[in-house]
Amino acid sequence: MAKLLYILRSMAMLAGTERVVSNKINWLADHGYEVTLVTYEQGSHPLAFSLHPEVKVIDLDVRFFTIQHLPLYRRYIEYLRMRATFRKRLKRVVDDFCPDVILTTAYSLKVAGEIVKVRRKARLVIESHETCFSVVKEYDYKSRPLMRQVAKYYDRQYYSRINCFDRLVTLTEGDANEWRKHVTSAIEVIPNPLTFYPSALEEKPLQPYFRIISAGRLERVKGFDYLINAYALIAEKHPEWHVDIFGDGSCKDGLQALIARHGLEHCITIQPPTTQIYDEYQRSDFYVLSSRHEGLGMVILEAMSCGIPCVAFNCKYGPGEIITDGENGLLAEDRDIHSLANAMEAMMENRKEQLRMGKNARETVMKYQKDAIMQRWVELFKSL
Repeated sequence: MAKLLYILRSMAMLAGTERVVSNKINWLADHGYEVTLVTYEQGSHPLAFSLHPEVKVIDLDVRFFTIQHLPLYRRYIEYLRMRATFRKRLKRVVDDFCPDVILTTAYSLKVAGEIVKVRRKARLVIESHETCFSVVKEYDYKSRPLMRQVAKYYDRQYYSRINCFDRLVTLTEGDANEWRKHVTSAIEVIPNPLTFYPSALEEKPLQPYFRIISAGRLERVKGFDYLINAYALIAEKHPEWHVDIFGDGSCKDGLQALIARHGLEHCITIQPPTTQIYDEYQRSDFYVLSSRHEGLGMVILEAMSCGIPCVAFNCKYGPGEIITDGENGLLAEDRDIHSLANAMEAMMENRKEQLRMGKNARETVMKYQKDAIMQRWVELFKSL
């Protein structure tokens, strides 16, 4: 069996990528692979998800986020120093472990170049858990042409680092096609496996729970502001319904303020992250995903495995590859709050259709069960 070295920024957050990677690592360790996890910004934080006892965990203690407050020139000098420290400490791990494959994610593009330099004979795999990375896409530089050129320069640097990897793994065909416009690395499409597929569910009651659920990092990309604004359009007509959003992040205060501005404190609640999210899905009627973009949408798969349908923006690139509109959920026009509100209301007002789509949803995601998806990773390792 191959020796695998995973490199992550940290595994401190109760978030989707961390949950998915921990489950993949555990499956691989359980099936005979020797796995070491290297983090570099974990610090003293405990692991958010438990790992197989045979998995060795090493933190390099190179916390790049600590320099964000520094002036630009100082920040650049410190960044170069920390990158050198990262390379030196990672080289020591690689020399000692001698992995066959080194894996990381596109979240770690800043250190991807250092990984390439210390690889020894290891094959390199980089995973894209969201849509194709681009500084230009993330920010609007139309009125700042110089900054746009700087952003394009950074894009070229990041893409050149990915080209040094033997495989780029994307979650969807749509994202793979986007990456192919920018990189020459061989691309493999392997969706994330379901964390858990409940073997049996209690029969859904005919009377709804009157509860809508959503979950994820409280960051701009997840679009919870769209969900709140859309629900504000229909809340008055459905006073018995409630929305629970599970998550934490930098946008929390802004989202709380938006809820208050609409006067919806009585029917929209931001709950802390939970490790019992599957229990919460099963006590809800349907899930809403309002992201600006998604790599795949693990929360959709999880909710559907619990027999509840999803209402989602048809954003790039995941929801449309999972949800068949009207069969196992409803797709709203991308970033259109009126379309999202209409889809939510259609789901709220027809319990029979809600139950039918929930049953179909559970059947749809059976193909994402862990063993089936992880066999594709086994084949990838063999091909390397």
